[in-house]
Amino acid sequence: MAAAEVIRAEELFAGYGKNIVLRDVTLTIETGSLAGIYGPNGAGKSTFVKLCLGMLRPVRGRLSVLGGSPWGAGGRRFRLRTGYVPQKTSGGNLPLSVRDSVSMGLYGKLGFFRPLSGRDRLAVEQAMEACGISQLADRLVRELSGGQAQRAAIARALVPDAELLLLDEPTSSLDAEGRTELLRIIKERREYRHITALIVSHDEAALGECGAVYRFDEGRVTKTYA
Repeated sequence: MAAAEVIRAEELFAGYGKNIVLRDVTLTIETGSLAGIYGPNGAGKSTFVKLCLGMLRPVRGRLSVLGGSPWGAGGRRFRLRTGYVPQKTSGGNLPLSVRDSVSMGLYGKLGFFRPLSGRDRLAVEQAMEACGISQLADRLVRELSGGQAQRAAIARALVPDAELLLLDEPTSSLDAEGRTELLRIIKERREYRHITALIVSHDEAALGECGAVYRFDEGRVTKTYA
């Protein structure tokens, strides 16, 4: 029996206004897999992630994520099942502690004004521990280094216990130890929580851990190895 597909793109075209960035993209990401995307800047990698998040609509073609459309009536429920780490993160200017920032990963589930339960608080602590930032819990996010802020962003994506993780250049601000730890976290989540992860990266070590890797170039995609 064929493995279930978390992401399926068929003859997908997408872009911004008249600028078509993706052209005839067809690919599948199987449930429970770690898949990678790489390619030169401007090749459409981040655009594809935005499509998967429902932040952008295709011009033509079909895209199914978690068995449905990211733009449909069930968009909120879809977002609860998806964790996202953007390409660039920063501490911002708000006086938020790391713990509060990580807790924001639960707002889609709880709403902005509902207090955290004991179980929710435990999930926040576990996510920070998994990302190696427990000791920073009371620090202000705006005081963090780039690598520390990236770890906080990863913890925020992990805390809702999402089924699908979309990570756009998550290792860009991490040192070698941080990159190794991130891969460990993802592998553990796959093993124990059965998540699916799609990672956009130029990091050969990260791509080497992936079962399927797709190269994006000038808006087109080629499966390079599995």
